[in-house]
Amino acid sequence: MSSPLLAGDWIFFVSDGGIASCLDVATGAERWRERLGAEHCASPILAGGRIYFCDREGRTTVVAPSPEYEVLAVNELDAGMMASPVVVDGDFILRTRTSLYRIGAREPE
Repeated sequence: MSSPLLAGDWIFFVSDGGIASCLDVATGAERWRERLGAEHCASPILAGGRIYFCDREGRTTVVAPSPEYEVLAVNELDAGMMASPVVVDGDFILRTRTSLYRIGAREPE
């Protein structure tokens, strides 16, 4: 269901079943394939030099935009995400099944 993400020389995507992959743009060769866990509907996004994969259980797996698989963080919310996240003014807008979140490092104005 999700759309692929182009980041530099690499294409990143995740299957509905939660298998994330990285392909070389020039050759189509697979660089890595890893199971993230739960089912995915949301498209991955690139923000702040990181790729975010959000699953239907509420977990976001953050990976490096690299041909080598590297998990940078895993974060969890209380309900699953069906919609793709959006970045606005450096903050993440995340819609779960039950709530709408704006997550950022800035102080409120």
